[in-house]
Amino acid sequence: MTNRWKRWLAPGAVLTATAVLAACSSSSSSSGSTAASTSPGASSSSSSTSAASAGVAKAQQMVTQLESTTSTYPVPTASIKGVSALKGKTVYYIPLVQFIPGFVVTATTMKTALAKAGVNLQVCNGNGVPSTVASCVQQATGAGAAGIITDALPYGMAENAFNAAKAKDIPIVIADQIAPSDAANTDALTYVPGVVDQPSQVAWWMIANSDGKANAILAQESDSPSSIAYVQDSLSIYKQYCPGCTITVKNITATTNSQLASDTSSNLLTNPNATYYYTEFEDSLDSTVQGIQQSSKSDISLSVAGGTVDGLGRLKGNSMVKAVVVVDQAYAGWALSDEVLRMATKSAPVTETFPSRLFTSQNIGSIQVTTADQASGAWFGDSSYQSAFEKLWGV
Repeated sequence: MTNRWKRWLAPGAVLTATAVLAACSSSSSSSGSTAASTSPGASSSSSSTSAASAGVAKAQQMVTQLESTTSTYPVPTASIKGVSALKGKTVYYIPLVQFIPGFVVTATTMKTALAKAGVNLQVCNGNGVPSTVASCVQQATGAGAAGIITDALPYGMAENAFNAAKAKDIPIVIADQIAPSDAANTDALTYVPGVVDQPSQVAWWMIANSDGKANAILAQESDSPSSIAYVQDSLSIYKQYCPGCTITVKNITATTNSQLASDTSSNLLTNPNATYYYTEFEDSLDSTVQGIQQSSKSDISLSVAGGTVDGLGRLKGNSMVKAVVVVDQAYAGWALSDEVLRMATKSAPVTETFPSRLFTSQNIGSIQVTTADQASGAWFGDSSYQSAFEKLWGV
């Protein structure tokens, strides 16, 4: 989960929009877009048709898999010693913006999970402002926190404050951000990237839903290296499995909602043949819908990642929203608790992954679209993982 707020590019970071197919024609514009057409030429129509059919079949297989509930939770196997020594201590959770629904669920389940180990949770709202984030980190450092967990916050957003916390031997978990290439997870600082393949899940759905003929705009958040990477990593799927697709990547930024609506309308008017539109995070959904309406395009199939009851409600209501990727934030709260307990006890961090699920018209009827079911994790499976984590912690 992340948010459409001003995020922070690493020094020297370069925005790129990768060509989707080696054999395609691609072009760039000053507005920050890359279009890639995969339309086959006459001389290769037979092989292209075969490749397209195979690609659609693969996509249909992947969509079925992605739409399924979680059968096995990715709970780590290594137990943690020394958790009892942390009783009475406090872990600080600093989300980018506290009141975003996904962060609310994570904080709630984290509080429940840490309480099983006798550890308290203090939530400090980063509010999308670097100085506020730094203040939260300083507050945790001054309180001698057992650990700090951030969510959707790049380390560089409050680097000095984080460095000071590390100097005080306070472990830091950076969640929902891709680690820099030179970073190594340690008991001092660990990255938990979260569900980085959400645009890739949408790619599979677009290929299957369009029968391999999607003409799509991908609205890529360009304010963060992580949000750029999420979309860029999905392009290889179109390249390999959809020779009949036309994919246009458009950069959007953390602007006002009114500007985002205008950008969406402009994106569609400059790409009038597009019938699919992906916006990267659900907090941009309202403005994106507004922009589509402003463009007077009535045939757009809209998809979004980082979904909650908002996106799923629109999907269930048969609106223009046709696909929503949702992260199991309830599980994420337990997994992040597990990671910070490992670091606080010097047990070494492990790889923590979060379940997710793709919702479409095929499976939206199988769930109750309520905040209660989102908070419980009922959209994904059961709660058996909770006792598994408790066993690892020896509580």
